[in-house]
Amino acid sequence: MKQKFLAVFILLFLNFSTASAAIITANLINFSGSSWQAEYTVENDTLKSDIEEFTIWFDVGLYENISIVSTPADWSPLVVQPDASIPDGGFYDASISGAGISSGSDLGGFTVEFDWIGGSASMSQFYEIIDPSTFDTLEFGYTDTVIETTSSTASPIPEPSSIALFLLGFAGFAFSRKFYKD
Repeated sequence: MKQKFLAVFILLFLNFSTASAAIITANLINFSGSSWQAEYTVENDTLKSDIEEFTIWFDVGLYENISIVSTPADWSPLVVQPDASIPDGGFYDASISGAGISSGSDLGGFTVEFDWIGGSASMSQFYEIIDPSTFDTLEFGYTDTVIETTSSTASPIPEPSSIALFLLGFAGFAFSRKFYKD
């Protein structure tokens, strides 16, 4: 019976854990008050094709006044401001017409400034990796967010999925201890 429970628990764990072929990290720096700068690094872990376009979403009610600071050479950026009349809020999009970010490599230098009006809400943002020829979404997820503090040390913000996995594992352990005592 213990082996059956363990097998079910492992299957549940595998279903809830996710692996990402692409990762976007947002390194955030607070200049003053609500003024922030985000430098994004795009990593192509295992995606078979080059990353030639991506979009990072800025939710209405959390972000305002987005502006482009810098973009790597040959990449074309576009910003659309969050607006209550646009259901999906605003976004930052970057694309390249040539070779993009190949599998196993990364590229940084995608930098924007914005005003944060979200209070204590998580600053992690939804992103999509897009095939520019078909406009299909190849990959999506939430940015790994690192906030730079005044002492130049970084403090990561835990993602909701990490917390959920921890709680699921703890609940499984507690369940096994209660019902499968020797």
